Amino acid sequence: MANIGDDARLGGFPLVPGTGEEGKRKYGAREINRTRDFVAQVKKLIPTGRPAWRVAGGITSGTANPSGGSDGDIYFKVI
Repeated sequence: MANIGDDARLGGFPLVPGTGEEGKRKYGAREINRTRDFVAQVKKLIPTGRPAWRVAGGITSGTANPSGGSDGDIYFKVI
């Protein structure tokens, strides 16, 4: 059975200690701000706007025949 924090540790995130100097309640605000930093970093990874979602999904369009790209990309040829 997984313990609390296992997924965070495997994901490379630091764990908040429950004891010792770093585990003191006075550092709670620092840990809240660290969590907010993580949320902001993840938020930067999410595309915003239709064009960004299309690029992230590998969807392009144009009047020429498709060339290049990767397996799984989608190309709409405008006629």
